[in-house]
Amino acid sequence: MVYLTEENKLLSEVLQSALDVDKNGSLSLGELMNRIAERGFGLLFVILALPTLFPLLPPGSAATIGFIYILIGGQMLLGRSSPWLPQRVRSYHLSEQTAHKLRERSVRFFKTVERFSSPRWLFMEKLIVLRLVALTVVFLGFILLTPLPFMNTLPAFAVLLLGTGLINRDGVFLLLGLLISFGLFSFIYFGLSAIFTARSFFKGVSDILCYAGVISF
Repeated sequence: MVYLTEENKLLSEVLQSALDVDKNGSLSLGELMNRIAERGFGLLFVILALPTLFPLLPPGSAATIGFIYILIGGQMLLGRSSPWLPQRVRSYHLSEQTAHKLRERSVRFFKTVERFSSPRWLFMEKLIVLRLVALTVVFLGFILLTPLPFMNTLPAFAVLLLGTGLINRDGVFLLLGLLISFGLFSFIYFGLSAIFTARSFFKGVSDILCYAGVISF
């Protein structure tokens, strides 16, 4: 994996050029991939998180991004050295207005992030941790595929932290991204468990009442 620090470029500078529209006034995911391919999975995670973190795409786009999370996270989990996207996904175009807003907001946001991120806790780069990061991104992708309300921004923020941690070799950001993800997984698990438990309880009460009504009748 090629890290940002090897070329001494700030993430905000890389995003500024990567999100620049072409001469036709649009930006395809394929072109975007070509610009960032040599930087590995980290930058792609960051860029994929931006449209969900800053809601600029049409309704329903979160599911598409969730699918790409699964696809890219799965490739990282299997040990690919660089990400790959199918042609149909690569041909998806961002409008000039959308690309401009993403570039403007992301550059401003990452100029702030750069003050706090630097290479540290390099033990977090161990293979088992990177596989855990990949698996976490896959699960976050599945969350975006579900119709759960208000579950777009937090997964995107977690992926953003994980991507930044990969690019800047920042173990603190990797750990924060993992902790937020596990907290989200726990919240969903216990929330759904409570819903199913309550549903079973009320169904049982309903059955008892119906049975009692039959006896009394």
